[in-house]
Amino acid sequence: MSTTLEQVEKTAQLSKNNQLSLMIFQVQFPYDDYQPPYYGINVFKVREVLEARLFDISPIPDANPLVEGMIELRGEYLPVIDLPKWMGLEMTEEQREKSIIIVADFSRNYVGLRVSHIHGVEEKNWTDIHPAGNYKVNVNTNQIVNHTYLDNSETLCFILDIEKLLIEAMPSMAQKIFSSAKSIDKEAHELSPQMYAKTILFAEDSQSIQKYMGMVFDQLNLKHIGFDNGRLLLDYIQGLDTLDDVAMVFTDLEMPVASGHTVIKELKEDPRTRTLPIVVHTSMTSDNNSREVLAMGADYFIGKVDTDLILETVCKVDQARFSAGV
Repeated sequence: MSTTLEQVEKTAQLSKNNQLSLMIFQVQFPYDDYQPPYYGINVFKVREVLEARLFDISPIPDANPLVEGMIELRGEYLPVIDLPKWMGLEMTEEQREKSIIIVADFSRNYVGLRVSHIHGVEEKNWTDIHPAGNYKVNVNTNQIVNHTYLDNSETLCFILDIEKLLIEAMPSMAQKIFSSAKSIDKEAHELSPQMYAKTILFAEDSQSIQKYMGMVFDQLNLKHIGFDNGRLLLDYIQGLDTLDDVAMVFTDLEMPVASGHTVIKELKEDPRTRTLPIVVHTSMTSDNNSREVLAMGADYFIGKVDTDLILETVCKVDQARFSAGV
């Protein structure tokens, strides 16, 4: 088996067991006695790691200051985001020469993230990933979605809200996302009375994406409740006396406490919730990931912030459940 296939298989097995691999990095270089904070990104989103000094960055006219420019990688062009600047930091030219660019995939949007140093890769259980809180170290909590600890230590490792970063760094992307939600034509998406009477439940740890999903469902006049992680969603469902008022479940995959894989597994294993439609809404959009969650029992798989596909999926669920009298 090739190294790439081995990595894919390993990632799939980790996901099944509510685990993940985190690539740990720092955004600043250490100095004097100061050790900069550590951050993590799911290895599944990382396509490769580049030495920044080997790539020329071409400026983009009128780009957001957070976007340094474009680099060419094997004939493809991708934007490089100045992660330190987003966090209120500046790198010297000498530090930029020593820095690293992480090439990451978010819903098939490839971006480069400039960081100072790769610490390594650590395997975690999603129960070890905790929602953001108040920290004694100097970090911007508005940029953090979760945290964990480095292996065998009490050293914090923060997980950034990358969706929020992309929306702030690329305003045109944000405008497209939110305008697509605002411009939904209710008349063109007439649903059954049963769908309007029921509630859509969704789990999503990014506040930016929660806001977007709420806008989509509001535009359709659909009732909805959002949860910050998979365990909160599962606990809510388990606490219901009946599921008669639940239309469907949307779930992200990357979430603290309980991942989307755990949501799928627990809902499909419980006879009471087995037939509840599950829609995976994620930025981890590789074909392998799609096959994996569908094999686990998810009914639909869509990339994040694809308004047309969300609408299409809601209509499909409505047609399958209520037109068929389920």
